[in-house]
Amino acid sequence: MADRGHFVGYEVSEGVSVITLDRKPLNVYDAAFHIEFQQAWRVARDDGNSNAVLMQANGKHFCAGANMGERVDAPAGFVELSPPEEILLIKNTMKPTIAAVNGGCIGGGQRMVWPCDIIFCSTDAFFMDPTANMGIGGIQSHLHTWFYGPRLAKEMIYSGGRLPAERLYATGQVNRLYPDHPTLHAEAFAFAQQVATKDPVALRQAKNASDITMDIIGQHYVLSRMRELLDEPATFKLPTVSEVPTTAKPTVTEASATEASVAEATAPNNRPNNRE
Repeated sequence: MADRGHFVGYEVSEGVSVITLDRKPLNVYDAAFHIEFQQAWRVARDDGNSNAVLMQANGKHFCAGANMGERVDAPAGFVELSPPEEILLIKNTMKPTIAAVNGGCIGGGQRMVWPCDIIFCSTDAFFMDPTANMGIGGIQSHLHTWFYGPRLAKEMIYSGGRLPAERLYATGQVNRLYPDHPTLHAEAFAFAQQVATKDPVALRQAKNASDITMDIIGQHYVLSRMRELLDEPATFKLPTVSEVPTTAKPTVTEASATEASVAEATAPNNRPNNRE
């Protein structure tokens, strides 16, 4: 089975459900994207022909965050899940789930990755949340703190800079690193295919046991108490031209605000020393 939407593809190969983000050029999201993304995860969850799920992305970046350009609304008759509901859709898919992350995973793109069981990255992968630069810091800070630890999370949020996958690999939050995108995708699929040969009952029980343990130590509070985390209404202030490095490619006149965030994240002065 294969289903190619406008922004998200789905197919089953060798017992693996493969979800592919494919919105050129940067895999930005809006309501229309999330409808396709969420539907792909529902199909993967219920597909009796697969025992594992692999999520990957085409293009230079896994996801460059929200679409700050011409946003596309959800199609008529479709209802977009809220961010907590989307996270639970992925988390509660009772099959092994693997995320293969290349390039930038920015802002809300991270909530597509966090709920997955296994995270593989290319060595150029980085995570970033520039919302403090836009006037608000609480939207996903609780999630960053849970998954990255408080010090790495605060460094990323306060600075608005990137958190390289290499640093998360060193702390155990990323499982494996690969030198380039083709190798990442090939190895992630090979791992998913090998896992998919296992007894699905055993896989479900193993996942359930691990997830229950995480909930016992408090993970469920991260979602159930989201409303308490913002002391003022969110008001975004988008980056201005003067705030973007002059060396950014493409030029600011050609780039959306999200593209400017990618350029800022990859500028030399925003690259933390991995040894610090």
